[in-house]
Amino acid sequence: MALRVTNEMISGRVVFNLQRSIRRYLNLQTNMSTGRRINLPSDDPLGAVRDLNYRAELARIEQYQKNISQGQNWQATYESALNEAKDLVSTAKEIAIAMANGHYDDIARQSSANEVQLLFDQLIQLSGTELEGRQVFSGFRTKTEPLALYANGVAYRGDTGKFEFEIEPGSRTIVNLDGAELFLRQFGPLGEDADLNVGVTSSTLLADLNGGAGISQVPGTFTITDRNLNITSTIDLSGATTLGDALAAINAQLAADGITNLTATLGAEGNNILLDSTPNGLISTSTQLSKLNSGNGVDLNPGNIRVSNGAGVDVIVDLSGSLTVDDIITKFNTQLAANGVANVTMSINGTQTGLAITDTNGVPLNLTISETSDQEQTAAMLGIAGQVGAAMTGAALNPAVFFSVADTTGTTAADLTIQGEFSADFSGGDLNPRLTSDALLTSFRNGSGVDRSSFVMWQGGSNATIDLSSPSLVTVQDLIDAINASGLTVTASINAAGTGIQINNDDPNKSFTIEDVGAGRAAKDMGLFGSSDTMGTMLVLLNALKRDDQEGTGMLLGNLDNSIQHVLNQRAIVGARAQKLEATDNRLSDMFEGFTKLLSEVEDADLTTLVTDLATYENNYKAALNASALIVQPSLLDFLR
Repeated sequence: MALRVTNEMISGRVVFNLQRSIRRYLNLQTNMSTGRRINLPSDDPLGAVRDLNYRAELARIEQYQKNISQGQNWQATYESALNEAKDLVSTAKEIAIAMANGHYDDIARQSSANEVQLLFDQLIQLSGTELEGRQVFSGFRTKTEPLALYANGVAYRGDTGKFEFEIEPGSRTIVNLDGAELFLRQFGPLGEDADLNVGVTSSTLLADLNGGAGISQVPGTFTITDRNLNITSTIDLSGATTLGDALAAINAQLAADGITNLTATLGAEGNNILLDSTPNGLISTSTQLSKLNSGNGVDLNPGNIRVSNGAGVDVIVDLSGSLTVDDIITKFNTQLAANGVANVTMSINGTQTGLAITDTNGVPLNLTISETSDQEQTAAMLGIAGQVGAAMTGAALNPAVFFSVADTTGTTAADLTIQGEFSADFSGGDLNPRLTSDALLTSFRNGSGVDRSSFVMWQGGSNATIDLSSPSLVTVQDLIDAINASGLTVTASINAAGTGIQINNDDPNKSFTIEDVGAGRAAKDMGLFGSSDTMGTMLVLLNALKRDDQEGTGMLLGNLDNSIQHVLNQRAIVGARAQKLEATDNRLSDMFEGFTKLLSEVEDADLTTLVTDLATYENNYKAALNASALIVQPSLLDFLR
C-alpha cells in the first residue's frame, strides 16, 4: 500500500526545517553579538557551572584588591606622618645638643624653648591625622582625637583596636597603628641604667661586691711581697664574710710576716681598698737600684767608680748593667779581688739602710772612693763616696716602697682590684657593691649621699612629689615604698644590674616624667631625671630650656635618640606592611589574569569559527527558502486565506 504525501505534510516539514535552520542562525547571531559561547545555562550546563565558579573567584579577588588598596592608603598616610614625626624629634635633638652648653644667652635659650614648644604642638597635631574622616591613631575610636594634653603630661584616649583586612584567602593583615604605641611607648624604666655608686663600709658583704658576683674565695689566697726586702706574705680570705673581715685578715698576716709598713684600709673614694704604704728606708740585696733615692734610682751611665789610695791601689770598678743592690755588691767585691785588693768587701750596713765597705787588713789601705770624672755621680748616688778607713758606713739610700700583689691560683686579688705592683700608696678600683634594699641613702655616690631635695613625677595629668629630706626616708626600701605609695600607677624597684633604683610606668596610655623641684638635683643624682617616652621627653626638654638647665638638657639626648629610633622602627613596620600588600596585590593580579583567561576559554566564542559558521548557516537558510518556494507552490486558496 503506497504512502500518500499530502501538501500539508510537505508544508509542515518545510516549515519545521526552516525554523530549525533559522534557530541555529539566530543562535550564531546571538553569540556573535555577545561574543560569548554560553548565553544560557542550557547552552553548556557543565561550562555554565565552571563559568559561575570562575566569576565567583574573580569577584573575591576584586574584593581582596579593594581591601589592599584601602590598606595601602593607610600605610601611605602613616608613612607621611612618621616621616614628619621623625623630622620633628630630630630637630628637637639638634636644639638640645646646641643648648646643652653655656655658649648661648637667655634670649637664644628662650627662642629655643619657643621652637621646642612649636615642635611639641606639631606632634600633638600630627597625632590627629585623619584618613577619609577617621582618626588613624585612635584604634577603633576613629572619631576621637588620640591625645589629651594636660599641664605637664599627655594621655592616650583611643584604644588598642587593630584593623585587620583580609587580603587573600586565609590571610589577614593589620593596617593601623595606635597613638599609645607611637607617642607613649615606654623605652624602659627610668633609672634602668642608673649607678648610684654605693659606697663600701667595713660591714659590706664580700658577696655583694662586683655587682653581686662577689670575690673568689676558693682558695681565696693571694700574696703581697715587699720587693725591697724580698718578704712575701700569703693572705687567706677564704673565711672572710665582710670587707672588714678581709681588711683585718690582710693586716694581721702582713704584721705576722714582718711587713710593717703596709696597711689595708678603706679608700678615701669610699668604694675601694687603699693599700697605705710608709717608706721604712730598709734595703736588701733584692732591692732594685731604680727604687733607691726615693725612686730616682742610680746613674749607671757609664757607671764607673774609682777605688784608690795614691800608693799603688787604683782600681776602676765598672758597675754598669747592675739592676739590684746584690749586683753592686757582687761586682765591687769581684773586681777589687781580681785587681789584687784583698780583705776589702762591700755589704749592706748594719742598719739595713745603705751600703758598707770594710777593710780588714791589719793596716787599712787608706782607700778612697770617688767618681771617675766630674760629670759622674755613681758613687754619690750609692752613698759611698769618700774615705773608707777601716770601715765606711754608706749614706741612707732611702728606697721608695715597692710592693707587688699577685693571685696564687684564684682571682681574689683581682676581684678586690688590688692586683699589680706599686711604689706608693695604692688605691684599688671600684668594688661596685650591689645595691640592697637596706642600703642607706647616705651611702649613695660613694658615701657622699644624694641631694636631699625633692623631685616630681608626672603621669599624664597626675603628679606626685617625693621629698628626700623627709626623716622617714633612710634606706633604699624606704624610698621605694614612698614611690610605690605615691598614688601613681608606677612600680619602683632595684634595677636588674643592682646598681640603682628604677621606676616603671605601669600605664601605657600616659606619659611619664621625673624632674627636679626648683634648684634641687635629687632626680639627677639618682639617674631618674627624664622621661620614658617620646611626648614626655619633649615636655622635659621644654621645661629644661625654660629653666636654663643645661645639665638636664644634655641628659635628654639619649631619650631623644630612643625616640628617633622608635619612630624609625614604626616606619619599618609600615614599610613591611606596604611591601606585603604590594606583593599580595601583584600575586592577586596574576591570579585575576589567570582566572580571566580560564573564564574566556569557557564562555567566549571563537570569532573566526563563528563568522565562518554564521556565513554558512546564512547561505543554508537562504538556500532552504529558495528550495521551499519551489516545493510549496501557493494555490488560489492560499491567497484567499
